Amino acid sequence: MRKQTKLAVGLSAAALLAIGATMTSFAARGWTVEGDQWYYYDNNGDYVTDKWKSYNGNYFYLGSDGYMLTNELIEDGNNYYYVDANGAMVKNAWVPVPADDSEDLDVEYRWYYFGSNGKAFKANPKKTINGKKYGFDEEGKMLFGFVNSANYEILNESDDAVLSCDRYYGTNEDGAMYTGWLLYTDALDAQGYDDQYYWFHFKSNGIKRADTTAKINGKQYTFDANGVMLHDWKVAEIAKTATGAKATAYGYFSNEDDGSLQKSRWVWSDTDIWDVDGDDHWYWVNKNGERFVDGVKKINGKYYSFDADGIMQWGLVILDKASVKATGAKVKTAYDPQDVTAEQIYNEDHNLFFFSTDEEKDGSMKTGTNVKIELWDDTYTFGFDKNSGKAYDGATEGKLQNNKLFVNGILITADDQKYEVVSVDGKQYLVSSNGTVMKVGSRVYKDADDNKFKVTGGDAKKGFTIECTEGSMAVRTIR
Repeated sequence: MRKQTKLAVGLSAAALLAIGATMTSFAARGWTVEGDQWYYYDNNGDYVTDKWKSYNGNYFYLGSDGYMLTNELIEDGNNYYYVDANGAMVKNAWVPVPADDSEDLDVEYRWYYFGSNGKAFKANPKKTINGKKYGFDEEGKMLFGFVNSANYEILNESDDAVLSCDRYYGTNEDGAMYTGWLLYTDALDAQGYDDQYYWFHFKSNGIKRADTTAKINGKQYTFDANGVMLHDWKVAEIAKTATGAKATAYGYFSNEDDGSLQKSRWVWSDTDIWDVDGDDHWYWVNKNGERFVDGVKKINGKYYSFDADGIMQWGLVILDKASVKATGAKVKTAYDPQDVTAEQIYNEDHNLFFFSTDEEKDGSMKTGTNVKIELWDDTYTFGFDKNSGKAYDGATEGKLQNNKLFVNGILITADDQKYEVVSVDGKQYLVSSNGTVMKVGSRVYKDADDNKFKVTGGDAKKGFTIECTEGSMAVRTIR
């Protein structure tokens, strides 16, 4: 902002000579100089007071004592004017006026701008001067700092000022109306804020954004009632109803350095909003920025499961449906595999699925007949259907996978023997050390203790009839 320097007080001798050279002294009427002051006599020979008089295109003001004022702010009716060192009315110019005793701001002067008619701009929150916008109070003083423009009040420099204002005008040395992002680095502890710094945004009309969610430069941000840009998980108008109307939902507004709403991406974050363990977890936010909750979702060709809070589940997961592709499938329970034993898994609900234990890097559903999973008691081979993702359960389903028996996903093998008879849900199977189920035939199978067995009847659906042809037959019950 281009401004004048502070004007000197008092009319100089050179100025008097300059005015005297162009003003004619009249004994009965007009301008005259007496001592070092100029006066104007009316037709009656009296001093003119409290009025403007013109000369050679300039206006001069006669004060209450009759002499022409210089370097002074003049209140005339409802307007303010300023006369310079020569007494002429200032027009189209900035003028710094020394602060008076009533000034409660810590400044030595206040700036005024006098327009083409000499009147100070006043009671205006955004007057354009040389391409910039400035605000002025009801007395014509330029606004600066944090301002309540409803009554043109400059707020005291405190925690409340940045929160209570609706506009910002920089410093008393500039005062141009601020637009765009403002970084505030002072503490706001008294207001319950505990970040190290805060962001505010002022619209193109200078008004601070508050209590709103807004798109700025193509990104969405949300602001609280005081105008503080919020970050992390916050409720905002980002969701859409079936009719397309806006609705509130939790969205992830990045961190205090960014604050933009994250969309169609994974978010690695901790939060105490949902009363979880305080650790970081993965969340998925959709194209609107809304977190996906309570279900199974296919993302970039892989399936992932999420609980009711939107936390990605990992490890052994129980769904309420038999396929990840089933409409409305939801998570019932999720286990860290190392917290459960094989026996617990055998007797768990049948809709068991496996989502990678590498929570930080993956978490996607795994399938196949040779999935190694470390449980609390040992590492086991699991099998999961490639189409549905569900754990194989041969006895329940009445079928084998590659001629092998899986019980709730766990491959059943002979326990430290070449062959072993196992019972699942009352059905018997003769399995080898690699998990192959022996079928009906004349072959005799000998275990490590030289006990001999023969499968004489039955099938995978009903179970098999197994005879011990030599020695004794021990049966291991799975469930």
